[in-house]
Amino acid sequence: MGLPDRWLHCPKTGTLINNLFFPFKTPLCKMYDNQIAERRYQFHPAEVFSHPHLHGKKIGLWIDLTNTDRYYFREEVTEHECIYHKMKMAGRGVSPTQEDTDNFIKLVQEFHKKYPDRVVGVHCTHGFNRTGFLIAAYLFQVEEYGLDAAIGEFAENRQKGIYKQDYIDDLFARYDPTEDDKILAPEKPDWEREMSIGMSTQIDNGRPSTSQQIPATNGNNNQNGNQLSGGGDNSKLFMDGLIRGVKVCEDEGKKSMLQAKIKNLCKYNKQGFPGLQPVSLSRGNINLLEQESYMVSWKADGMRYIIYINDGDVYAFDRDNEVFEIENLDFVTKNGAPLMETLVDTEVIIDKVEINGAMCDQPRMLIYDIMRFNSVNVMKEPFYKRFEIIKTEIIDMRTAAFKTGRLKHENQIMSVRRKDFYDLEATAKLFGPKFVQHVGHEIDGLIFQPKKTKYETGRCDKVLKWKPPSHNSVDFLLKVEKKCKEGMLPEWIGYLFVQNLSDPFGTMKATATLKKYHNKIIECTLLVDNQGRPKEWKFMRERTDKSLPNGLRTAENVVETMVNPVTETYLIE
Repeated sequence: MGLPDRWLHCPKTGTLINNLFFPFKTPLCKMYDNQIAERRYQFHPAEVFSHPHLHGKKIGLWIDLTNTDRYYFREEVTEHECIYHKMKMAGRGVSPTQEDTDNFIKLVQEFHKKYPDRVVGVHCTHGFNRTGFLIAAYLFQVEEYGLDAAIGEFAENRQKGIYKQDYIDDLFARYDPTEDDKILAPEKPDWEREMSIGMSTQIDNGRPSTSQQIPATNGNNNQNGNQLSGGGDNSKLFMDGLIRGVKVCEDEGKKSMLQAKIKNLCKYNKQGFPGLQPVSLSRGNINLLEQESYMVSWKADGMRYIIYINDGDVYAFDRDNEVFEIENLDFVTKNGAPLMETLVDTEVIIDKVEINGAMCDQPRMLIYDIMRFNSVNVMKEPFYKRFEIIKTEIIDMRTAAFKTGRLKHENQIMSVRRKDFYDLEATAKLFGPKFVQHVGHEIDGLIFQPKKTKYETGRCDKVLKWKPPSHNSVDFLLKVEKKCKEGMLPEWIGYLFVQNLSDPFGTMKATATLKKYHNKIIECTLLVDNQGRPKEWKFMRERTDKSLPNGLRTAENVVETMVNPVTETYLIE
């Protein structure tokens, strides 16, 4: 994720224009700081709001003209009680269109009428040509400047001003076509001529350059830097390749930006996957179900993904924080516009459905929680409200679009449903054969969700997951070693590691089958005798969706549920 081309030595800001406009180059978020050797060249959004050239005035409207979202987070603007408005414009020698200009003028007029003492901040990539064109157009049309005076006013307050002749020619062609004595653009500034070593040749077209990529820490893009990460195949597949049309994001710059984006949206300040993590239901915490109102749902045997939806783009983030790009999956609002800045928690499963007498695989996304909807943070809303938002604002809008023909089922890569939750009293019904047959996919447990709690990132001790004792498991990093004792045949041993513990958590015999999972994450269950005493660990499967084992605390809690299980009968009673 390189710096914008010719950005480093470009002047940061201009000065106030007509006591209304404040022009500047695009600021960059702190993710770029490690590419800027001298601190004086760093330029964050917060610096704009406190800039001395504002003379104490406050920016109330921030207009971003760049054609990408990778430079900073809009929350870095809105946290200053400032309106953020995105107007994507191509740049690179293309002047703002008449429609773009009219929209800009209308936006500024309405804002200035409502907040006459506030400043309008405007930036493109460098804050000169697109920015200058629109400000000059406003001064000409609204403030009744002469066109040459409007262009000159911008130049006086933003060093040399508009330095590309075609922008100036377009202004005259649009607003004063009869003028023969047109202004000539100044020479290109020195910073515009340079191409600094180590900079990317980013073209402001919304696609980050891949010439200066941030290397992944390992093939699974584990961001924890933990030496307990599983090795093996560097490539990852969405749903283990069972769903076509989904590809891993290979642009490391774009991937890093998206990972940072969802962490920012979730207000998550740790490394790795930002989603809520339930804890195992045990005899020690089952009393929570009596202390407040809970809802219950089934635990699908699928894969969990956080899904980020924005303006027609859909991205999936797995437990390793790997990023996948999903094509041909549409989410719309009531008026048919693409859903913006929306973040949901999901399980993706493969349903078995009957079509024309034959059983077929149906990929399906089950949305069970939502953190952000159409740029609005809903994490602090109680669960029952978030649950309703999923239905009314996402599922119902898609259903309506299918009915009107705006969306077509055959163009969608998978089905999308809300995962249902029921009142706690319905728990027994979820064990019944009628419900299990109705679901269409394997169920491997239950989830208990408090009705009134907010969405919490990371471990949440109030959200409980239950599995049948036979399904309870721990995810380990397997290390297979050959042990030779004098006078005895060599023995292969599998050492089972968890996070936060340097010694093995357990061991198991390394069979020929198990050896191939050396240095990988495997799921194991603990076999116990009739007295509940541990016997041995049993291999269940490889966890291709994870690159780190469970933590010590999680492993200990799961073992407790195996030794002192919460059976189906105990749970219902």
